[in-house]
Amino acid sequence: MASLGIALGIGVLFTVFAVFNGFLHEMESSIRNVSGDVNVEVQRNAPQSEAQYRDWFAQIEGVEKAVPQLQWFGLIGRRGSRAVDDPRSSDLSGIMLIGVDASELDFGEVTGDLPPMQVGAPLAKKLGLTIGDVVEIVTHRSSRGQPVPMRRSFQYTAEYSTGRFDQDLDRVFVRRSDLASISGTSPEFSHWIVHAKDDVGAEDLATAVATHFDGLQLSRFDYPRIRTWRSIGGNFLRAAENQKGILTVVFGFIVLVAAYQLIATLLLTVAEKRHDIGILAALGASPRRISGFFVGLSLVISSIGISLGLLLGWWLIRNLSMVESWLGGGEPIFLEEIYKFDHIPVAVDGTMVGLMIVVTLLTATLFSLLPAWRASRTRIVQTLRRR
Repeated sequence: MASLGIALGIGVLFTVFAVFNGFLHEMESSIRNVSGDVNVEVQRNAPQSEAQYRDWFAQIEGVEKAVPQLQWFGLIGRRGSRAVDDPRSSDLSGIMLIGVDASELDFGEVTGDLPPMQVGAPLAKKLGLTIGDVVEIVTHRSSRGQPVPMRRSFQYTAEYSTGRFDQDLDRVFVRRSDLASISGTSPEFSHWIVHAKDDVGAEDLATAVATHFDGLQLSRFDYPRIRTWRSIGGNFLRAAENQKGILTVVFGFIVLVAAYQLIATLLLTVAEKRHDIGILAALGASPRRISGFFVGLSLVISSIGISLGLLLGWWLIRNLSMVESWLGGGEPIFLEEIYKFDHIPVAVDGTMVGLMIVVTLLTATLFSLLPAWRASRTRIVQTLRRR
């Protein structure tokens, strides 16, 4: 029973940490896929050309690749929908238009004269779009400092999915040249997505980029905004990381409860086996050897519990969809609108598992010292006389 208590605690800890690590891993990966390791936001109407920026990034050590992007806000709706004619309609969806080079993204098969567009799976489902449909973009461009409404048709040619619901819902990809013709942006980029080499960290690369731009003596109106993917993640990412620490403390008490059950079991064993302990002592077993036996018994019980707990946790993470169906009565519990992802992410951290095993064994050893001490203090004559 003590082993089963430890197994339940280890199984829960293993599953919770695997899901939470998967959540963090997927979130970090999705942020880096969108923003790169370092994101350089260029001031609007900056005089520097694209070729000038490419030359600057080529001079920075640690830069693997730098890709220009043009980002612009707009509204999207199905062509022919009356909502397109009324921007106040709730049927229109606010989106981020991301212009990329055609060589960086596969827009699929383009038919007709309309420019292509990649739409996220949740947004396509929300608008009822199928490949080949025409969508309308309502946005604006700046003319002499005044916003001018713009409306342009695109063809939905390809669907993409990052696995993160909120990103797929509010971002669409178009060709950079097509977006520049709508927004009137000059130069035809607003951001540079900078990827670091394998041996270079994002923070180190951001420092190198900032140092290089500092040496260019740019005016404060032309100096770009430099951010790492972690700073772009912002408070949401930091809150998720803090929650991991809180969960570690909260669920760690599960192991302590299981260890308390272990000490109760060992104390009961000492009380029931006093006669046997007395016989061992009479045959020459030293107090140290008797106490060592009960410490060893604790480690055996803990090892069995840890093994069963790891098997339970592994089974749970391999069958999360089935477990979710059981708990929800056939209905999904982890809704993508709330938890951001269209699946339950899982990532097993070997270091965390090893730490969990070591802490459990150390806790079991510590909790076994009292029963072991009481067993070693058993008086031989009194114990044999009681029998």
